[in-house]
Amino acid sequence: MHVPSPSPSLAPAVLASLANDRLRHFRRAVPAGGHRATLELYLLDAELASGLHALFRNVEVLLRETMHRALAAHFGPRWFSDQSFRAALDQRTLTAVDDAIRGVRPSWDTPSAGSVVAHLMLGTWVQILAPGAQGRQEAVIWQPALASAFQRSRPLARADAFELAQRVNWARNRVNHCEPVVFGFPLPGQVTAKGRRRRVTPQQVLDDSRELVAAVDPAVAAWIGTWAEIDGLLADPRVGAALAYKAADRGIHLEGRR
Repeated sequence: MHVPSPSPSLAPAVLASLANDRLRHFRRAVPAGGHRATLELYLLDAELASGLHALFRNVEVLLRETMHRALAAHFGPRWFSDQSFRAALDQRTLTAVDDAIRGVRPSWDTPSAGSVVAHLMLGTWVQILAPGAQGRQEAVIWQPALASAFQRSRPLARADAFELAQRVNWARNRVNHCEPVVFGFPLPGQVTAKGRRRRVTPQQVLDDSRELVAAVDPAVAAWIGTWAEIDGLLADPRVGAALAYKAADRGIHLEGRR
């Protein structure tokens, strides 16, 4: 989505509407550009976030439907109630599944499988790809139910599918919470051996999304590959300058293609 730049008379009002703390990094990334360059970088960030939001929306729905169908084929249409499936989950994921069931079920009724699936957050789907309780997810859920659904283009191991989906989920949450994206995406809780906080570039997030989709549905991946507007935004020199500014922070380790 193209975000129109405000006229010179309106630009001060737009800047004044934003928190100073929020604009601090934008100002520092364009120290010689002044207020206009700060605003232009902020609008570029909004355009990039808008494009990524559309991408994440499609990735989330595809992942949800693919996993739902694969789990239903193995455990039955109400796979989330199957005892062997539930026993393989860790407590956090099991609680999220039960919360979704309770969220759509009146005390006197049984919710439809579709209603429960629609209420499961992306983070819960990601956790279903995690090792699970005592590492049982691999043998109980992944190998018999999900593995074949993630090998449409090339074999994707459970750990790789989990890592890709987790990074996409973290990026999706950042976009949904209106956080800046032009400076990259933090990987919560992940640090290097030297204690630097790990962060990935928007390009890496785009590549992760495309790789995950390609493993599940090459045809959808081909369609997403035609979204040239996101690639164009990432090629903007101002994105590279913003990432260079963030990479200069000694507490940050920026990873991924620029």
